Amino acid sequence: MLLDSQPRIRLIGGETPLEPAERLSRMLGIPLCFKRDDLMSLGMGGNKVRSLEFWLGEALSRGCDTILVGGLPQSNLCRLTAAACAKAGLSCIIVHNAAQPAHGSVPQGNALLNRLMGVQTLYCGPVDEHRRMDFIRQQAASLGSLGKKPYIIGDPVTGALGYVAAALELCAQAGRLTLQVPLRHIFISASAGPTETGLLFGLCLTGGVTVHLVSVEYDEATFWSIADEIFAGLEQRLGIRPPLRPREIARFYGQYLGNGYGVPTPGALDAVRTLARAEGIFVETVYNAKVLHGLLDQAHQGALPPDEGVCFYHTGGTPALFGQAAQFMEEI
Repeated sequence: MLLDSQPRIRLIGGETPLEPAERLSRMLGIPLCFKRDDLMSLGMGGNKVRSLEFWLGEALSRGCDTILVGGLPQSNLCRLTAAACAKAGLSCIIVHNAAQPAHGSVPQGNALLNRLMGVQTLYCGPVDEHRRMDFIRQQAASLGSLGKKPYIIGDPVTGALGYVAAALELCAQAGRLTLQVPLRHIFISASAGPTETGLLFGLCLTGGVTVHLVSVEYDEATFWSIADEIFAGLEQRLGIRPPLRPREIARFYGQYLGNGYGVPTPGALDAVRTLARAEGIFVETVYNAKVLHGLLDQAHQGALPPDEGVCFYHTGGTPALFGQAAQFMEEI
């Protein structure tokens, strides 16, 4: 099989659901389904679990014993890395590029879950991602001098392998789904690259679908420069060149980004409410809410044919919603 040669540990335990969204389908006039990567047994789920199967697989194959990961205090990657390390019996150190919380402050959302898992958490101040990585590398060097074998989470090509696997899983499930029409459209966020590029790579092998990339961070040129590099890395790593190229099967939307990464838009907040009230499913506001806003808007514009199936790829991150309550204060 395509991924059999890659070091991997199993963290998911099977397929995540692909399920029809019946009420929302009727509201929009399109056959809609959800791929539920928010439903996993580990750490309350999310897309990073798929990447962690390969990151931790690589770490263990190298004999590493301590995992370092960085992100903001509400990072889903940090929360899921801590959970995966707990399951695998590895030490975990989280580095947040933020100020140390005030004494007596109450952690919320992912920060609370990290506290419950008992992982070591360091704060390197409100710096950018590059300076955070410099800090993490310094920590890794210090651990190495003490005889530890550290592994830094984040290599994008290794992480993208998880969504190559997800693409193949999704295609197999789509053939069993009772939408009455073929699945032709997949909506997913466009951000740092491994998740969406891995998905694109897998779907370029199979064909037959359009991937709708809704930006939550970058403009189109910046996104594709990141994605192209990861895609080329996957080709080299797996020794295969898909018959299709990413831009042949993708559409990019920058109009739903708003004022930037992590800044909610009115449309995204409305999308959170719409989904919760129509299907009883929740999304956070940084990633999935903006994707859902894009899907709803494209459906209202008539851009999605009623005889072609549409999939919203829910990449998880729902615990972060509990740290976003202030964004909905007018209703609370």
